[in-house]
Amino acid sequence: MKKPKVEISKPDFKLWCESCCLRIAPSEERTVVLDKAYHPRCYSKLSPKA
Repeated sequence: MKKPKVEISKPDFKLWCESCCLRIAPSEERTVVLDKAYHPRCYSKLSPKA
């Protein structure tokens, strides 16, 4: 009998920056704040919410 195919999701390979909407490569640095991923340069440009 064949076993059912199991899909393994790899969320690290499908990360998108919340600020610039560009893909974050697995080898790139990233900043994660409140379950949202950012490039370090994009996160540093965000203004603090008052």
